[in-house]
Amino acid sequence: MFHAKVSRNFSVKHKKVHQGQITLHADGISGLKDQIAQRAMQGKSLIYQTLEKVAPVFKVFGYQTASFRKDLDLPKEHDVDALCVATLDKRTSIPYHRENFYTIKFRPRQTRRRYHDLPQKGKGRVPYQVFAALDGFRKGDIVRVKDKWTKQINSIYSNGRLAFARVKGEPGSARPEDCQLLLRGQTVVWNYLT
Repeated sequence: MFHAKVSRNFSVKHKKVHQGQITLHADGISGLKDQIAQRAMQGKSLIYQTLEKVAPVFKVFGYQTASFRKDLDLPKEHDVDALCVATLDKRTSIPYHRENFYTIKFRPRQTRRRYHDLPQKGKGRVPYQVFAALDGFRKGDIVRVKDKWTKQINSIYSNGRLAFARVKGEPGSARPEDCQLLLRGQTVVWNYLT
């Protein structure tokens, strides 16, 4: 009886939404707009359409890739899966070696983070302030620190220092005047696998 009553209430409210008597105010999951996921899917469709102009595009499912990889007795690695996807339609045997492989990573210039993780006493949720640039340096730039270390800028501190990945015996941060720009940060990072 309780289930039927709840269903009826939802049904009535649903009809009122379509009749324009009730307006929904929703920001999506976790305060993020649902449009973000929609745009990602639109972007994927655009990539498929653009690639189809250049060459035939075949879409495969993960279980097909896994089955083919197991048939060839190859290890579960990202590069192996990529080769399996690329040759699945012709069922070509793939010699496995890791020469001439690169990893490709996306390194965003901005963050979508809006607030610090924990609320502060008396302040509530505190906005997360991002320092995008400092004296011409940006997040992701490769710099020479004190003519000795080559480092990549991970973030910019509010106290006016550039922050790097922590490595024992090397500085974790430095002032901009102690750094020399070697290479502007790229959003797509290619690394050669050895």
